[in-house]
Amino acid sequence: MNRRVCSLSLAVCMFASLLSASDILSCYLKNRFHAEAVEMRELESLQQRISNGKLHLRVRDFIELMLKNSTAVQLTRLDVYTAADQIVSARAPFDPTLSASFNALRSVTPFFFGGGTGFAGLGSGSSTGSSGTGSTGTGGTGTGGAPLILLPQTISSLTQNTSLTYTQLLPTGQTLSANFSGVRSSGDEYPFPAVFGSLNFQLAQPLLQNRTNLQARAPLTIARTGLLVTSEQSEATIGEAVATAARQYWDAVALRDGIKVQEQTLGLAEKSYDRDKLALDLGALASLDIYQSQTQVAERKRDLVEAQYRYRVALDGLRRFIGADLSPELRATEIVLDDDPSVTPAHSEVLPFEAALKKALESRPELKALDNRLSIDNLSAKVATDSLLPQLNLTLNGGSSGPSLNPVQAGSVLGIPATPYPGYGQALRQILGFDFPSYGFGVVLNFPLRNSTARAQLADAYVSRTRDRYQKRQTQQDVTLQVRQAIDNIELAGASISAAVTARDLARKNVEAEQQKYQLGTITAFELLDSQSRLASSENALLNAYVVYQEAFVDYQHATWTLLDGFGIVVEPPKGRL
Repeated sequence: MNRRVCSLSLAVCMFASLLSASDILSCYLKNRFHAEAVEMRELESLQQRISNGKLHLRVRDFIELMLKNSTAVQLTRLDVYTAADQIVSARAPFDPTLSASFNALRSVTPFFFGGGTGFAGLGSGSSTGSSGTGSTGTGGTGTGGAPLILLPQTISSLTQNTSLTYTQLLPTGQTLSANFSGVRSSGDEYPFPAVFGSLNFQLAQPLLQNRTNLQARAPLTIARTGLLVTSEQSEATIGEAVATAARQYWDAVALRDGIKVQEQTLGLAEKSYDRDKLALDLGALASLDIYQSQTQVAERKRDLVEAQYRYRVALDGLRRFIGADLSPELRATEIVLDDDPSVTPAHSEVLPFEAALKKALESRPELKALDNRLSIDNLSAKVATDSLLPQLNLTLNGGSSGPSLNPVQAGSVLGIPATPYPGYGQALRQILGFDFPSYGFGVVLNFPLRNSTARAQLADAYVSRTRDRYQKRQTQQDVTLQVRQAIDNIELAGASISAAVTARDLARKNVEAEQQKYQLGTITAFELLDSQSRLASSENALLNAYVVYQEAFVDYQHATWTLLDGFGIVVEPPKGRL
């Protein structure tokens, strides 16, 4: 019973081992001959926001949909994948290499032995008789009775070479190589096939230049830092695109509310026209005076049509940002903007200038990218400095050989063993048993009297570092100016709103007063229509002041890098490529 249990357990373990080996092999083959593919993303969250055939949007909904569906954003994200692929490529020096070769050579050569075609015996070539001497000849026997050996006209030989080599650069800087070679020779000159094998190891260690493997590790470190630079630059590009889209959103809101202002203005003009028409019918107004109010109605209708068209064009632009133009159903969906520009953010959300600037300098990805570029410049300078050193390499060698030969035994002829050669098995036992070992070391010094390439690379690294420092300073100045202008624009927009509200209220009262005067006949229709035009201008000015405030706040959020807060956007590299 115990034997059966043990046998069953052993079988299960062997089966599990085979499955595990199969999984490992399958995983290796998949990673060896395939690469991670990047697929296009489908549109997200659009259908969920459509209600009764209309797509209702607020500014944060619009930004969220843009981050998910904008083609420009997705293209920017692909830059991160390309930078991540550079990391995979930079690992190439550390990839192990296994090479195998086999070749066989059959050769046929003419035989040459002193000009004769045969010889008697294997000794002096003569035999002693009673009175004569041995003689050589073709196809006969010597006088001494010794057999005549016929020599072949050609010699045929076969040589088979087998080689297996493994090479790898270790992370610590040493280059390890191992080689196994085997030679099998056979032919007319070999009574039995001859086998020779060898196993050799070599370890090379730089002692001066590249002693810490800096030149092999630097490209990998630069690629990883370059991935961070690309991620931060992509984040900055996406942030700029979002800020631009948000400003266009508020421009569309301004056009939407501008339609309302045009409708109100048209309504006032139509009321004036109806009043004039009634006065004309009653004979209280000359027939020529009706054209003035009628012209105003026509002009207001024209302005309303133009405003409606501009709003439709603006909505088409927003539709493109969120991918709502990629299918007939989405293109036919009406977009409704639900934001009210008069609902402005609290002024308490705007930090004082120095506090806002500090936050911006700590958060802006452009500055982080420049810091990482400076680290790349420093590493490039170290690599160039290391390349100026002379090359001094230490090589350690060791190995074993297996000639697979028997010693010359008694009874052998011309050193030919009386027993067959042992073959590959004996050769492998001799190699793995280190019956015939070999070992040694070597030192190689390469001292260029001048290394112009390394000096030029070092100088370029210093120039790049200084250039990046200037670019960082310039970017800091740009960020400072952006924060200052954003805060100033918010304050200006706030003051403009207060002034525009007062002007709008006064314009409304003026229109009411002018209407009463016109009804009393103290003013003309031109003066009434002029007051209505000033009211429309004040309404537009107030609307523009609200929109300018919203856009200034968007610029402030972009300058202090708070525009994307709450969206969970992180431009992170693909994990499978690191």
